Amino acid sequence: MYLARVLGLTLLAGLLAGAAISVAPAQTDYGLLGEPRAEATEVDRKIFMDGRRQFSRAWDESDGVGDRFNEHSCVACHSAPTPGGSGLAANTFVVVSNDIADAGGGHVFQRFQRTASNVTELPAPSGSSRRKAPILFGVGLLDAVALRQPTAPAPGPDRIIGRVGGTATQPGRFGWKARIPDLKTFTATAFAQELGFGGKALGPDYKFDIAIEEVAAFVRLLGPPPRKADVDDRAKAGERIFAETGCSQCHTRSLKLTRQAEAELGHRPEIRAYTDLLLHNMGSDLADGIVEGKAGAADFRTPPLWGVGSSGPPYMHDGRAHDLSEAIGMHDGEAHNTRLRWDQLSPSDRDALIRFLGTL
Repeated sequence: MYLARVLGLTLLAGLLAGAAISVAPAQTDYGLLGEPRAEATEVDRKIFMDGRRQFSRAWDESDGVGDRFNEHSCVACHSAPTPGGSGLAANTFVVVSNDIADAGGGHVFQRFQRTASNVTELPAPSGSSRRKAPILFGVGLLDAVALRQPTAPAPGPDRIIGRVGGTATQPGRFGWKARIPDLKTFTATAFAQELGFGGKALGPDYKFDIAIEEVAAFVRLLGPPPRKADVDDRAKAGERIFAETGCSQCHTRSLKLTRQAEAELGHRPEIRAYTDLLLHNMGSDLADGIVEGKAGAADFRTPPLWGVGSSGPPYMHDGRAHDLSEAIGMHDGEAHNTRLRWDQLSPSDRDALIRFLGTL
């Protein structure tokens, strides 16, 4: 446990040392996808590189991987367009089924079975659903966002009130159903469900929790997607249309950090993620039958839109949308009226809104 504690303290020390540096440049035109956050110190960058190596390495049974798993490495599903990104190909999607339940409340089907002679791919359970791997850029900032249950509707015409996911004792913010409470749990869950680790030691001098700590540190330090430098008038008009259509009722432009996180950074950065991190009913057509914590079959967490141009196609939780226009057209439930306003937009206004999304 000692090295794991040192990693956590070193990361915190690095953030404190860089407190005088604004976090805002991480979302300017000067960053690159897959780079550390702008305020990262040299110590943080060393931690980042060590974590990226663990994120990209292949794990096998000699490391403690069990007989069932989905992939050999994190980067196998989080590689587009660079380590920490999304997965676009069909074999990067996770299969979930109500017939499966693990101790953490998940429903992930592990598709590969190792035997004494080979590894075989198992058929997916009937009635199962797919899950697209999310981008991880900026997730460390979202982990530090203040998460509260709204008491009033979001600004907009439809009086929409999102709901905090997870459980009554453990609010959630990550995952398509907002089941997972924090980045450390997110990483540990991926090790268990996707890589197939059972918590065994990774050799005599290397503990399982240290590997999780190193990968979590890499993800925590990943900078958010930089906004594009050249934003034309059409894209600027698209931002206005985005708000007028009602998209910002759930895809909230910016979020605030907790007071503790602000104190560590020494200022109040604007987290332009375009999400409220809350659950919303998206209608029966998108319902997948999966219930996780407070999330019902048709409930999904609002996905962040920063970097959306790099995270697809395809889009939506199961990749059913071939482009952003199609994804918007599939919104229903609480987003029904917003979808109707989108349907009524002129082709020019639709194009402007899509251009705006491409700048995020």
